[in-house]
Amino acid sequence: MDSTENMTLDEEFAAAVAIVRVGLDRIRDAATRTSDLAPHAAALRALHDHRDPDKGVLAALADVLGTISVSITDIDDERIDRVVELVDEAQAYAQDGTGDRIDRALELLAPLLD
Repeated sequence: MDSTENMTLDEEFAAAVAIVRVGLDRIRDAATRTSDLAPHAAALRALHDHRDPDKGVLAALADVLGTISVSITDIDDERIDRVVELVDEAQAYAQDGTGDRIDRALELLAPLLD
């Protein structure tokens, strides 16, 4: 039995968001409980790691956005093309734009971690 069968869609989304927030809180807490730079860098890599860009929080977010973008194309409405374009841009920005900035920050941190 699927535990979400008794939940409304709003409740299901609220539960999912709460779970994501708990994970993000753990990343933040692990990074900031010390002034040591290594946990900060590890947290940034948990969000996005250029060595394995298909892992991490931003990749998961980009995957969700991409799936929604593909799924929404089945809707027959003249505005859907623009919606898909915006969701695709959000997907690219999440993984590429934000990811690139995290990569640059990690590059700057690298000499400080040695």
